[in-house]
Order: sequence, then C-alpha cells, then structure tokens
Amino acid sequence: MSEAQEFRHILVIEDRKGRRIVFLEESNYTIGRDSHNPIILYDYQVSRTHATLIRKMDEEGENFSYRLIDGDLQGKKSTNGVFVNGHSTISHELKHGDSIRFGTDAKANYYIVPSDSSIDLFNPENLDRISASRVTLTNQSSETMISKEENSSNPEDQQELIRLASFPELSPNPIIELDWEGNITYINPAASIKFDTIHEDKLEHPILSGLLTEYNNRQGNLFLREVKIGSEVFEQYVHYLSEKKLVRSYIYDFTQRKQTEAQLKDSQARYLAILKHISEGVFLAYASNRRIIEINDGFSKLLGYSSEDLSNLTLYNIIASDLTSFNKDLTQVQETKQDLLEEYLYRRPDGTLVNLESSVSLITYQNKEIFCFVLRNPNKQVSSSQDYSNYLAFHDALLNIPNQNLFEQQLEIAIANAQRYQYLMGVLFAQIENWQEYQNQHPKDESEKLLQNFTQIFQSCLRTGDLIARWDEDKFAVLFPHIRGPRDPARITKKISSTLTSYLQEQTANKQVKLELKLSLLIYPIDGEDKSLITKNGLLSLEQVKINNPNYGVTGFNLTPKGASLLKLENLIGTAVKEQQFFLCYQPQTDINTRELTGLETLLRWEHPELGKITPRHFLRLTEETDFMLPLGVWILQTATMQMHKWTQENISPLPIGVNISARQFCQPNFLETITRILEQTGLPAHLLELEITENCFLQNPDYAYQVLNKLSEQKVRLCFDGFGSGTSSLVYLQKVPFNTVKISPSIITQLDSNPQNQSLVQCMSAFCEGYNSRLVAVGVEKLEQMELLRNLGCHQIQGNLLSRPLPSKDIATFLNKGEHQLTNS
Repeated sequence: MSEAQEFRHILVIEDRKGRRIVFLEESNYTIGRDSHNPIILYDYQVSRTHATLIRKMDEEGENFSYRLIDGDLQGKKSTNGVFVNGHSTISHELKHGDSIRFGTDAKANYYIVPSDSSIDLFNPENLDRISASRVTLTNQSSETMISKEENSSNPEDQQELIRLASFPELSPNPIIELDWEGNITYINPAASIKFDTIHEDKLEHPILSGLLTEYNNRQGNLFLREVKIGSEVFEQYVHYLSEKKLVRSYIYDFTQRKQTEAQLKDSQARYLAILKHISEGVFLAYASNRRIIEINDGFSKLLGYSSEDLSNLTLYNIIASDLTSFNKDLTQVQETKQDLLEEYLYRRPDGTLVNLESSVSLITYQNKEIFCFVLRNPNKQVSSSQDYSNYLAFHDALLNIPNQNLFEQQLEIAIANAQRYQYLMGVLFAQIENWQEYQNQHPKDESEKLLQNFTQIFQSCLRTGDLIARWDEDKFAVLFPHIRGPRDPARITKKISSTLTSYLQEQTANKQVKLELKLSLLIYPIDGEDKSLITKNGLLSLEQVKINNPNYGVTGFNLTPKGASLLKLENLIGTAVKEQQFFLCYQPQTDINTRELTGLETLLRWEHPELGKITPRHFLRLTEETDFMLPLGVWILQTATMQMHKWTQENISPLPIGVNISARQFCQPNFLETITRILEQTGLPAHLLELEITENCFLQNPDYAYQVLNKLSEQKVRLCFDGFGSGTSSLVYLQKVPFNTVKISPSIITQLDSNPQNQSLVQCMSAFCEGYNSRLVAVGVEKLEQMELLRNLGCHQIQGNLLSRPLPSKDIATFLNKGEHQLTNS
C-alpha cells in the first residue's frame, strides 16, 4: 500500500492566532503573512512569503515527502530566516517530528501519522481544556481550527462534555487513561471491547505494562511503542500529562498491516534469492522512462556493472544497438504483451561491447509496467580467431577501449537521440602532445605501460555511461551522450585536465621529452549538428588550443566561442532566475477575415542589467534542458494567468492566453496539480488558459501524455498543439487529444510561397481542423503575400510580426483596448 493511502502529513502551527492543524495534501504550499498564501502565519515578524513546501514523489511515484524551502520559488529569501530543529536552513527535507521556526515567534511541528489517527493526538491538552459548549470545528484551506474557553464550573459535567466533544466514546480505536498511581481513570468502549481483561490485569496487561516506569517521559513527551498480544500487533502512542499526572494512550491495531508486510518480505526474500542464483543475467527497467530498477549477480558477471553503477542509468546508457530498432521492439512487447527474443549489443562500464541474446517480457507490478530482460551469451559456433577479429574491428588492441570506428557509430546514434528528444550532448577530444617524440626515445614496453595507465586514469574521471575511445596514435575522444548543460561536461573536463596533466608531469619529470595534454570540448548542437562537422570542429579546435584561448591555462581545456558563450549563459540564467530578470511579452493572434483578435501567446524575455536584452533563441533551449525551467515555468504560468485575470477585471474583453509548456515541465508528476492550483490562486477561468505543447511531450510516454491532456480538457483548459510541421507531427496526437488549436510552425510559413508541399500541408490541415472543430493558426507571418496565400489555402488565423511584434503587458493592454479588438485595414 502507498504512503498516501496509509498516512497523512500534517503541520501543527502556533502563532499569534493560536494553535491549529494543517493537513498537507497539495503538491506545494506557500507559507507566510500574505493572505493569499494557502498557509497563513499570523505574525508581523514573518515575511509575506516566508517559506515554500514542495511535495517530492519517490522514484516509483508511490510515496512522497515534503521539502521546506526558505522563501519563494523565484529565489527570494525570507527576512528573518527558517530554522529546523534549531538550525538555520535554506532547504530541508522534512522528517516526522521536525520542529520549524519561522522568524522569531511563529512555530510549527511536522508529523506523518496513520490516516485513521485522531487529531486529538496532536492536541492532547485540548481533552482537558475544551469547553464542549464552545467547541467549534471549521474546515478552511485544509486547516482545523479549535477554539478554547475556560473550564465550566461543574467538573463532572465538564468531563462528560469533554468526552462527547472530542469523540473518544465514538472512536473505533482504543483510548485508555491512567493516573500516576496506576489506576485506570478512563477507558473508551473500543478499548473495553478489545482488551476485556484490562480491569482485572491492570498494570500486568501488556498495554499498560511498563508505562509507569518511563519516568524520563513524564515531561509532557509523546512516545511510540509496538505491543504484541498473542498474534495481534498494536502501535501505542503514549502521552505523559505532567500537570494532570495522567498517562494517556491511543492504540491502533496494525495486525493486518504487519501480516501483509511479513508476507511481502517473505515473498521478496524468495524472489531475490531465486533471482540472485539464476545463472543468466536478469535486470528490470520501468517501461515509462526506461530507468533500470534492479539487476542480479548474473548480470554483473556478464557486463561488469554493480547495482550502484546502474542506480541512475537507463536502458539507453547500456544498449549500444540501433536505438530506433530497439525502441520499436520494446513498443511491440508493450502492445502485444508477448515475449521477444532478440540479440542486442551491450556496453560495459569500460566502453567495450558484448553481443547478448535477450529475452524481453512485460510484467505489471503496483500498476506499473516493467520490462524484464533475461540475458545469455548467444549459442553460436564462432571461432576464437573470428571473434577476436570482430573485436579488433571496433576496439584498440593495446588499451581495450573502443576505437574510432565504434566511437563514430555511437556518436551517430547519440546525435539521433539528442535530435529526437531535444537534449544537449558533449564531445571531448584529447591529445598527448609530443607523444611521437617520446615513443622514439623510450622503450616500447615503457611507452605502452604509460599509455595504459593514462587510459585507466582517464576512464576513472568519467561517469558511468560516458564513452571513451582511442581516436588515433596520440588522440582520444569522449562522448557525453546526454547533458543538461555545458556545465556538466565542463566540470568533468576540468577534472580530467587536472588529473592527467599531473600524471604526465610526474612521468616525464626527469625526461628530456615533456608530455603535455590538450583538451577541446564541443557541445551539440551549437558546435555541429552532424557527425562529420562535430569531429572536424573538434580536431580543428585541438590545433587552435594555444593560439586562440588565452584562458587555457586557467580552465585546462579549450571551449569553442559558442560553447564558452553557452557556459557563461548557463551561469547567467541561474542568477537571472534568482534576481527576477525575466519578463513576459504577449503576441496577438487575429482572424484575417473578421479582423478580430482571437488569442494571445505568452513569450518569455530576458533583460540582463549589463548585457541588455538577450534573444530567446540564445537561452530558451538551455533553460528547457536544465532545472532552471521548472521554477521558471511555474512563474510564467502564474504571471500570465494573473495578468489575464487583471485585464478581465479592467473590462478588457477576455481572450485565450497561450503559455508554452516544455517537455521537461510537462513530464513532472505534479504538472496537473500545478495547473489546477494556479487557476485557483489567480481566479482565471480555465477556458481562458491555453497550454501550448509540442511533439516532444509525447515522445517519452505517449499514454501518460494522453491521460494528462484529456484530464486538462475535462477541466475546460484549452490545449494547443504547437509547431505542427517541424517534426514528424503525427496526426495520431491530434486524433487522440481534443486540441482546441493547432499552430503551424514558422518553418512552414517561411517557405510557403516557394514550396508547393508546404501549401498542400496547410490546405490539408485546414480541412482537418475544420472537421475536428479546432482553430488553425499560422505562426511567423511576416508578409502580406503570406497572409493572402494562407487565406486562399483555408487558414484564416495568423500570428506574427505582420500583425504585431510581441509587446510588454503595458503596451499590449493599450493594443487590446483599441477598437474593442478590431484591427484597421491599414
């Protein structure tokens, strides 16, 4: 069972307004003095947005925890800080029992408790102080407010009312109270039924045994213990009330849960024992994201990986076969639910490859589809000489690493994947300068040993999944198949430079010939979009290392001007997010027949205090590939929806406002909840928000994408398929999802007048959208000739500089007010 089903997460808050309980259910909360916050702190020392809670799912999506962040998601910190368990913190993953202080006086405690536990457990003194005549329970924003009054004059009546008010009599869980002399002062009906001998057994009863000897807990503390009575198991929460000299217990029957856990552990133990001793290599991977879950000893022996090596890897990191064909095979297994027997090429940690017979099947566990691979050496009679000859075709005989042939093959596959899934990739070229001269002056064995050690040290600096190859006599190449930004490979390259330079200096300290290391790092796609261009630029960059790079001695490697700009840009983006240098512009869409505005697209802009305006084409791709896009994406949604809501309040006729959603943002597990929460916070009607997604959102997990988009459509959120015509743009997506809008890519519009195929595409799409009751918008219209041609082809809505350039919120408001959205013919 999942944590969400068994447990609930709560905050017990204390501030000027009193003490209250907040049940945490949403994906994130802002906490502070501002009345718009989901969790409000009534304290003048608290910032308007003092802290943020973010729900974090585990890898399987079953359980979650909450992370507390000082300030808001835009990087603005609180004035007086956040303290967890007495220590100042900027970010902290909360654990059961954590004590939090916001600023000076506002406090909170965080608990994870069984779903069926009573809130009285966290307000134990309320059982003594609440006056039944004034008990009020209100539920507002998931908060339970409990008001307190002075005790009534009649103690006996008061005690009876307290019991009725706090519902212990009706509780299905046992509640028992005894004084410090050992006398039972209260037992509710559930306890009397469950423990029918407790009055006779008294302190000898397992539930009461040992409670009076816990002197250390007689300071108002709460502690938990497990009690076994025969075959039954109970969790007992015990609270010592020092002022009243009472011990109060709340008891929960966990017998069934413990039995289930025991059965599950036995089942898992049997499964692991069998899996471990199977001679074939076995490993499991999630079907949704291809992430490897578990391997057995047979797999480790075949390929040389440990469980730790594979903890963050996917199938694509270890499969060296053609990935297009491989993905087709996996799709076939998913759709037919039939096993597949095929041979695939696998990559070992050292970069060597091995061909293994692979049996692939699909299993379902906890509502998740999982691929099960069983590997064995293919049963083929191949002579050792032939096998070795095949090996040498793709490997260096001396160093036992891939050679140029294999590297170029893997580079081509990596480029295809990076292009398909729209991520960055890195390639590193390394050269040992003066190597030929060194070889001529030293014995062969000595030179070979130095080179072997050099290669081993080189490999130790790389990550699992990176590929190193010997390019030629004195050059090496490294493939970083998937990077989030240039900072990742730059950091590794700097480590390589420092480590290998030190090694070469040590080895040639007393030699006549000094060996030096030259390194050149390239980033796909800015330094080349195909294999030949990347390798050409990489080798050329090595030759220019000391000529054009005055900082080479500082960085330890050469980075192309474009790569250097990208690295600098990545660092600047982090600062820009924190300092709120981004702003939004809006570009209108119009019907060319009626001249009415039909929508707006939100566009992100960046103005750096020193560099001025930075064009989107320079930073958008990078923000989408890094973690910066996640908080930035939420900010864009919040700002755009708030702006449109403001315009509607100013009596500007409402228009659908489009917001671009990156694939990285769309694939977040809380994406649907984020959209719902933002609409609730801003008050914008759902039908005025249009989410613009591209084909990339479907590539990793189409079924998940269909599910999320259809749920959004049910909530009346508008959906737009953006960039149609730029990729494969399968019509299947448009048939399975009720898109309100389809946008034709600017790349189609640019060549519309000179390309008959583009004209046919527009004409077909206009008929298609008319049949599906979707609007078709041509994006990037710059000329009157394009507009007239689009009109003749049946596309009647356009967006582009011909109508208006993207405008800041102030200017677009003036634009919207003109003529009640009517455009003049001029």
